[in-house]
Amino acid sequence: MKSLIVALSLLSSTFHHGWEDFRTERPLYLSGTVTQVRWGNPHPEVRVRVAAPARLPSGLAERSIPAELEQLGGRDVLRRTQAFDGREEEVVLILAPVERLTAWGMTDRVREGERVEAVGYVHREHAEEFRPELLVRQDGQAVRQRSVPLPQSPPPASPGGPAEQPAGQDATTAAAGSGQGPVVLPWLIGGALLIGGGTVALTLRARRAGGKAS
Repeated sequence: MKSLIVALSLLSSTFHHGWEDFRTERPLYLSGTVTQVRWGNPHPEVRVRVAAPARLPSGLAERSIPAELEQLGGRDVLRRTQAFDGREEEVVLILAPVERLTAWGMTDRVREGERVEAVGYVHREHAEEFRPELLVRQDGQAVRQRSVPLPQSPPPASPGGPAEQPAGQDATTAAAGSGQGPVVLPWLIGGALLIGGGTVALTLRARRAGGKAS
């Protein structure tokens, strides 16, 4: 049962940091100084004190980036990038898993006091979380943070509120049509795991009780 709880915790954390949870339709640039580091899986977390006011560096769109990121549309992202305009004085960079960072040429961890730059996206619900797709370290090393295509951008909300839902379309269908359908899947998986784990626990308890009675 304990292992099931740990697995669910890791599963929840992974989905919480999925690309669909971030505003990938609006890439932003920020730079700053690392104030705290939590290095480990599922994602290293690097807290950065953001330099203000944020300004786009000259020639950002022409910078050299990893070839793999170029193939995934990273160049187009740089062309669309705007300066970070959030109100957060510090943000937490959610990096790729440690194993991937190592494979992508990042052989040592980010250190407190290090100066970094990042191009990425703010979380849709937690403004202090920022998931970069490109991290530039103090020594100039550019490390990609993305290995998959970005999810399709959700349709913009109408001026009067949330986007209108066509008549006869239920919430699940609407989510699927907006590109947010996969968000429902983690909850279904988590619910199934919880039910399964509960069933196993009750079965074992019943067997033990039966053994004692005999």
